[in-house]
Amino acid sequence: MVRTSILTAMCIILLGFGVPAVCIYSSVQYGFNSILAGIVAIFALIVTGVLVIVGMGIGLGQSEIMRDTIAPEEKEKLNALRADQRATLEELDDIVAILKEIRDVLKTAQE
Repeated sequence: MVRTSILTAMCIILLGFGVPAVCIYSSVQYGFNSILAGIVAIFALIVTGVLVIVGMGIGLGQSEIMRDTIAPEEKEKLNALRADQRATLEELDDIVAILKEIRDVLKTAQE
């Protein structure tokens, strides 16, 4: 999915920048009709804009579909992982409290 999106973006960039650049280069270097080159460049920019809008619409639609299609066993695994992380954080909070007590005892012993 990501590879397809990257390739699509590269094609859109190539179409949006490459075609007008080739048209301008051809009209300057080889004497290609500048009006025709302008029409082709504008048409390429319009097509690029349409492709960007359609691609964004499809991408947003698929991201919503992907978000809603989490399997129940994956949800269970995710909830178990969250519970494990909460327990780990609680244990770390207890360790921090114990270390603070040890620090206080050492400060009093040092004085």
